[in-house]
Parts: sequence; structure tokens; C-alpha cells
Amino acid sequence: MASHLIVFGGAGEVGGNKIFLEDDDLRLWLDFGTSFSRHRAFFNEFLRPRSARGLWDLLALGLLPPIYGLYREDLAWPDLWERFAGISIILSRDPRPASDAVLITHAHLDHMGDITFLDPAIPLVMTPMTAAVVRAMQVTGGSGFMYEWCYLTQRVWDERSGTLRAEKQGPYRGRRFNLLADSIPPELQEWWQHPPGRTKQLSTPPLGKFSGSVGNRRVCWWPVDHSIPGAVTFAVETQAGWVAYTGDLRFHGRQKAASEKLQEDWRRMEIAVLLCEGTRLGERKSMHVTEEQVFDNALKLTRHAEGRLVIADFATRNLERLQTFLEVARQTGRCLVIQPRDAYLLEAAARVSSAFHEIYQDSRICLRNDPKVRLDLWEQDLQERWTNRMVEPSEISKDPGGYLLCCGLLDMNDLLDLDPASLEGALYLYANSKAYDEEQAVDLERLRQWVRHLGMRMEGDPDDPHARPLHASGHAGEDELAAFVRAVRPRMLVPVHTEEPKQWEEILRGTSIGLRIPELGQQIPIG
Repeated sequence: MASHLIVFGGAGEVGGNKIFLEDDDLRLWLDFGTSFSRHRAFFNEFLRPRSARGLWDLLALGLLPPIYGLYREDLAWPDLWERFAGISIILSRDPRPASDAVLITHAHLDHMGDITFLDPAIPLVMTPMTAAVVRAMQVTGGSGFMYEWCYLTQRVWDERSGTLRAEKQGPYRGRRFNLLADSIPPELQEWWQHPPGRTKQLSTPPLGKFSGSVGNRRVCWWPVDHSIPGAVTFAVETQAGWVAYTGDLRFHGRQKAASEKLQEDWRRMEIAVLLCEGTRLGERKSMHVTEEQVFDNALKLTRHAEGRLVIADFATRNLERLQTFLEVARQTGRCLVIQPRDAYLLEAAARVSSAFHEIYQDSRICLRNDPKVRLDLWEQDLQERWTNRMVEPSEISKDPGGYLLCCGLLDMNDLLDLDPASLEGALYLYANSKAYDEEQAVDLERLRQWVRHLGMRMEGDPDDPHARPLHASGHAGEDELAAFVRAVRPRMLVPVHTEEPKQWEEILRGTSIGLRIPELGQQIPIG
């Protein structure tokens, strides 16, 4: 059987990567992410897929490829697949599962969000750090079948009502995780086996070690520079040669040396097919803001705000940016006050990495006391562990110049608990990306309204051409990608994770590199 690829997500769009590789008897997925753009076409905060209908809404709207045998059986009601007769793709085997493994590059939802729907018997391959981040995301995030990446609540079919309902009595069922590591950190293994709540047990396989192959095909991986820790890229040995997949990468963060090594290694491997991201294609002659520049600018601005409160707004799970602001806090004599989700994620990372363990133990990091009528169990346990590192609003109000507070749009109403005088003239450092769609633009304007109303001053506004940059992208620029692909010299380039795939026609002009622009669901021969 000839080797081929099918791009079920990530073709002509940024994110949602779902790339299927078949090579003789090998059936492998490269990421299994959520397409935000296609989801937003149908759903919003208040209109969501119905849990009582399982897979139906997502399959009917084309948000999941109709592949029989790939998904959780408990999310399929009795005649669901009969509705897709004639269009469903049969990949199932006897016995299940229908796929050998899913290789996950990193813990961003557009690369792993839809693993929640997969048959839990399918092995998920990722780094220990990515596994830790994904578990922290599930524990602290939303509940329901859309967020069951590590463990799941079994659903049962109710014939009377014609709906799926959650099984309340049975244990949580865990998925199979094979980690890219020589050994599994004991702290991570212990935490992994611990039930996430107090009312149900957890039945999950222990974390395993990835053998370095799927079936009889070698799989190699490399750490890369990205805005989330634990990111890797993969190459799979097939009959046609090496098929390489970048995931997301860049060359201007703390781990830029890793991406440079990847480039050199792939240049020597004679890659047959390169699946390459292109988020920033079309941003010609763009200035690359590095994380070092973000630190320098944030440090200068914070020093000029002596005696006043400074607020740092950056993306959830961007632990690199948290490190940046911790260093700013150190050099300006402030305490870094983080949100509960940040603290839980930092604890998870500390179970894997000694570097993050040192950050976790830093005395300058404090936890904001989150006033709620009812705390989730993870928040109750977190506050017990951080009881001596909790900061009350009254403490910040008394000494605003002693704190650097991590905060975002969803935390704005918590600022109302501070003395208004402590907010007047406070510095709001927007260290996030620009708005990429109408919904994000509305949120950014809403944030500006909060900042103005509370008497603060924003720096780093992405729409202000004179603002000092406070955000470094998680993706390589066009010139960096062009140099990377020319250096690797694959026989064929398949652009994914980009809205501008045809930009490669100009970039590759004069080279011998073939270009194949994918279409969703289209088979691409590679043999």
C-alpha cells in the first residue's frame, strides 16, 4: 500500500491540526487539535455542542472527520453512524483501536483539544511536560465531555429520553499516555494516579515510556522553541522516507538553540515530506520581538512606575512569560502575585522540571486570595498548600509599589476589591498578542474600557504603533521559516497551520523543493 497523508485540520487555517499518516499497516495521527475558526462559525460562549448528543453535533457540522472506529464508543448513540452511511471513512480494525497512536507536539488546544473525543485505548505520545500541562488544564478548566483529555466520565445511553448521560457511580477512566522520556518523574506518576476529586475513584493506566517506534516505524522527536514548555516536533520513517512535522516553532525565545539544532539535524536526514507551520506567513520584513526584548521593556517600564501598582497581562500557560515577569519582580523588589490557575500549572511543571521547581519555591511568588462563595476542590487544596504565600487585596492596597500582579480581562472585577487610590496611575502591561478576529477585538476594547475606568495606564497595546513591544510571538516569522525550509531541503513541502499557504510559491521559487498545498480531507500521496 502506498504511503499517504490526509490533512483533516490545519489546511488553509491557523490551528486545528489533525494530520493522518498511513504507511502500509501504520495508522498514525500528528496532533489532534480543535479548529477555533470553524468552531466559532457555529458556536459561542452560550451556544455549545450538546453533551447529551455526544459526537453528533460535531460530526454533523464537519468539526470532526467522520471516521468510524476512531472515537469514544460511549459518545455514540445506537444509530449515530447510520446517519453517516456513505460518507464515513472506515479506518477501524478488529480489535480496536482504529489508530496506532497520536503524536502530540504541545499542549495548545489547537493541537490537542479534540483528543477528548478519541477512543481512550489509542496511545497518546507527548513529553512529560506536555502531559503535566494537559492534566493541569483539565483539573482547573471546564467540566464536561469537551475537556476530558486525560480522564473521562463514562456516558451511557438512556433509551427512554434518547440522550447520553454521565455515569455518576463508576470511576473516572484514564487514557493511555506514553511519554518521551527515559524515565517518568515519580512526582508526576504519583499525581497522575491521584483522583482529581473526592467523590469518584480514578482507574487509569500508569504513565508509560515511549519506545521510539510505532509498529515497526521509527519515530524521532526534538525539543523546539515555542511559547509553552514541553513543545517538540516529530519525524516518522516511512517507505517513502522521513515525514517530518514541525508543530509550532520559532527561533527567538529562550529555547532558540533547540530549534537551530532541529534545523541542522533535519538538513542531514534528507526529509522526504515536511509538514511545516506558517502562522506568520505574509508578515513581510517583520521585526521579531524576542523574549529578551520583552523583559527589557517590561523592566524599564516597571522601574519608572516605582511606588505604583504594576499589572502584567499575559496568556494562560505561557510559563516563559511568567519567568520573564518574575525576573522583573526580582530586579524591582516586588512580589509577583499569580492567579490560582497559574499556581496550579506551576506546581504541575515543577513535578517534571527542576528549573520550574526552583521557580515554584521562589519566595517572591505569592498567590492572590480569590474571594468566592464556593471554591472548587483543586482551589481548596491549592490554598492549603499556599496558605503562607497568600496575598489579600488589603495588603496590595497598602503597598501597591511592592507588587506585580498577574491579571487579565477575566480577572478585572477582582481589581474592584482594591482601594481605588492604589489603582490610580497603576501601570497595566499588556503582554499578549494582538486581536486576530472580531471577538478578540471586542474583548481588547472591553479591556481598554476597564483600564480607563480604573484610572490605570496601558503599555504594550498592540494597536498603538508607538507602544513598546511587550509580546514575543510563539511562531517563526516568514523570513525565519523560509531560511529553515531552504536549509532542510525536503523533497516536498506541505504547508499547514497557515491562512497563506500560497505564499510558499514565491518563497520556494528557484529551489527544487516541491509544493503540495493541502485541502481538507484530500489524500496526498507521498510514495
